Amino acid sequence: MRFIFLLASLLSSMAIAEVAPENLQNIKAVQFNDGSIITSGLPSKAEFPALQQAGVELVINLIPAGNSSGYADEASLVARTGMQYQQINVDWKQPTVANVEQFFTIMDANKGKNILIHCAANYRASAFYYLYELKQGKADSAEFKQQTMQPWGDLSQSLAQYPQWDDLIETVKANNL
Repeated sequence: MRFIFLLASLLSSMAIAEVAPENLQNIKAVQFNDGSIITSGLPSKAEFPALQQAGVELVINLIPAGNSSGYADEASLVARTGMQYQQINVDWKQPTVANVEQFFTIMDANKGKNILIHCAANYRASAFYYLYELKQGKADSAEFKQQTMQPWGDLSQSLAQYPQWDDLIETVKANNL
């Protein structure tokens, strides 16, 4: 069974890699998920036009406004490319269920669109995407969680290091799924 899951994951990744433009491969911690959703760390300013050319229609930024990890002018950078922009101020040290619910609302309102979800290093983005996939009915498993949250590295070690994120994930799973 595990072999089948790994084979399916590999084939899925290969299919995504075939359609993913080469110029997106260098985006920090980029993950091509289901063909229409990309999670990543913060793209460079030069990568936003490449994202639009690749078909991204909406950028969801999870870096709080005014945070030194992001761009003060990201909304205008994205707007100049013709993509839509949403920002959710997710405090790394105190992520909230309200942040996740706001994310779910944005994702639900934009079903069918090609979306980039990003933060500084693809920790917040991959965690929120993981929770959204569960909300959509995806079966939870250790393999799925590790695959979706791959930028975190060793999940048990990372979530032990950042217990606020483990608490958030478990609270959302218990309350919303």
